[in-house]
Amino acid sequence: MITLDTPSDDAPRVDRRPTGTSGRSGDDDVRVVRPRPMVVTTHVYAEHADLALADTIRSVAGADIGVVSEAGTDPQHDVYYFWVEAPDFDAVDRALARDHTVADCSVILESRRRRTYGVEYSDRVKLLSPRITELGGITLSSESRSRGWELRLELPDHEALYGLNEYAREEGIHLDVLELQQTGEREPSAERFDPGLTESQREALVGAFLEGYYDEPRGASLEELAELLDITPSAVSGRLRRGAAEIVEAVLIEDAEDRRQQP
Repeated sequence: MITLDTPSDDAPRVDRRPTGTSGRSGDDDVRVVRPRPMVVTTHVYAEHADLALADTIRSVAGADIGVVSEAGTDPQHDVYYFWVEAPDFDAVDRALARDHTVADCSVILESRRRRTYGVEYSDRVKLLSPRITELGGITLSSESRSRGWELRLELPDHEALYGLNEYAREEGIHLDVLELQQTGEREPSAERFDPGLTESQREALVGAFLEGYYDEPRGASLEELAELLDITPSAVSGRLRRGAAEIVEAVLIEDAEDRRQQP
């Protein structure tokens, strides 16, 4: 089974240092060090016809749209701020006027290639951000991609990611995990491990893990994974097999070689 890299022991770690290093006197100072909390950073792609500005994203070719993350909402009117880069802002204005997720909008700032819009949502909009907040997560960035949104998230643990995935499933929102990094307690100089997976192998392995393919009994079949990834079952099987082989070679075989070389 492919598992996320979680600390094996949540108990406090006792750090014994020479006299005086912890600011206390004595022959054997003892300092209790609590592990730093685990953080999951992930890129996800979300698509649904009722996500914010979905009509605009789909109808305006060449437009890039993003959430202005530094701006808060207007407490009186619940205004959300988006930057838009587009070759034709008249087309953007027409699309926003037709967008069923938008109740009202106005131009806040404008330059030759970029505008900032203040948007009030209609009651037909679907949002992931409230659920992300409920799960203890933070949305680091949100930008349009293809027919939906690419989000960069910081979540407290993998359970929060499962919770978000389950919420998306219940709401009929298509959610793909594009990249997943997990950090817990690390030495300051430690580098993030990279087993050398391709993007397609990583996507297949993470998707299989989140959908329960490695569970017993399995939560998803090879055919269901193929439908999720929009490829054939044989292609899914190949990506999982090659990806697992890369991880085994990078982790188990290299570790075995290192142990044999030690004096």
